[in-house]
Amino acid sequence: MKYTFKRKSKKCAEDDKSKERYLFQRFDEANLWLQHKCVVWLERKTAHLSAKSWILILFCFVVFTVGGNVYLIVDSLNGKDSKSIERSLISRPTNRVVFDPKQNQLNRSLSKMELERIVRFQIYMDSLGRSPTGKGVQDSILKFCPGL
Repeated sequence: MKYTFKRKSKKCAEDDKSKERYLFQRFDEANLWLQHKCVVWLERKTAHLSAKSWILILFCFVVFTVGGNVYLIVDSLNGKDSKSIERSLISRPTNRVVFDPKQNQLNRSLSKMELERIVRFQIYMDSLGRSPTGKGVQDSILKFCPGL
């Protein structure tokens, strides 16, 4: 059996374009169908409302929307700092990677006793974070001594 391979012609490009157009056309049809179904459903649900009730609904919508926006604008321009975001100072950790040789020598000068003391303090801080009563103590320590 002999298989023949045909060269792609210019018709392929036109076929691709027609397929894309067909796909877009189907999406448009589906969108219009969905819009039509939503319109029919909304008309059924609001058929019993009179013109006066529509005016009242529109008036309430406008009043609440404008009132909410005016409140947000006045509250933002009020200038109170009570709702502002608190920021803490960024501190450098002692175990960071240092590329300056002078500071690198300073980090090596810790004795074994000091390292054990630091490890014990880290264990203590971790234990404070695990207990509900110690969480407040840990937060106050971190607030007054950031970077520990």
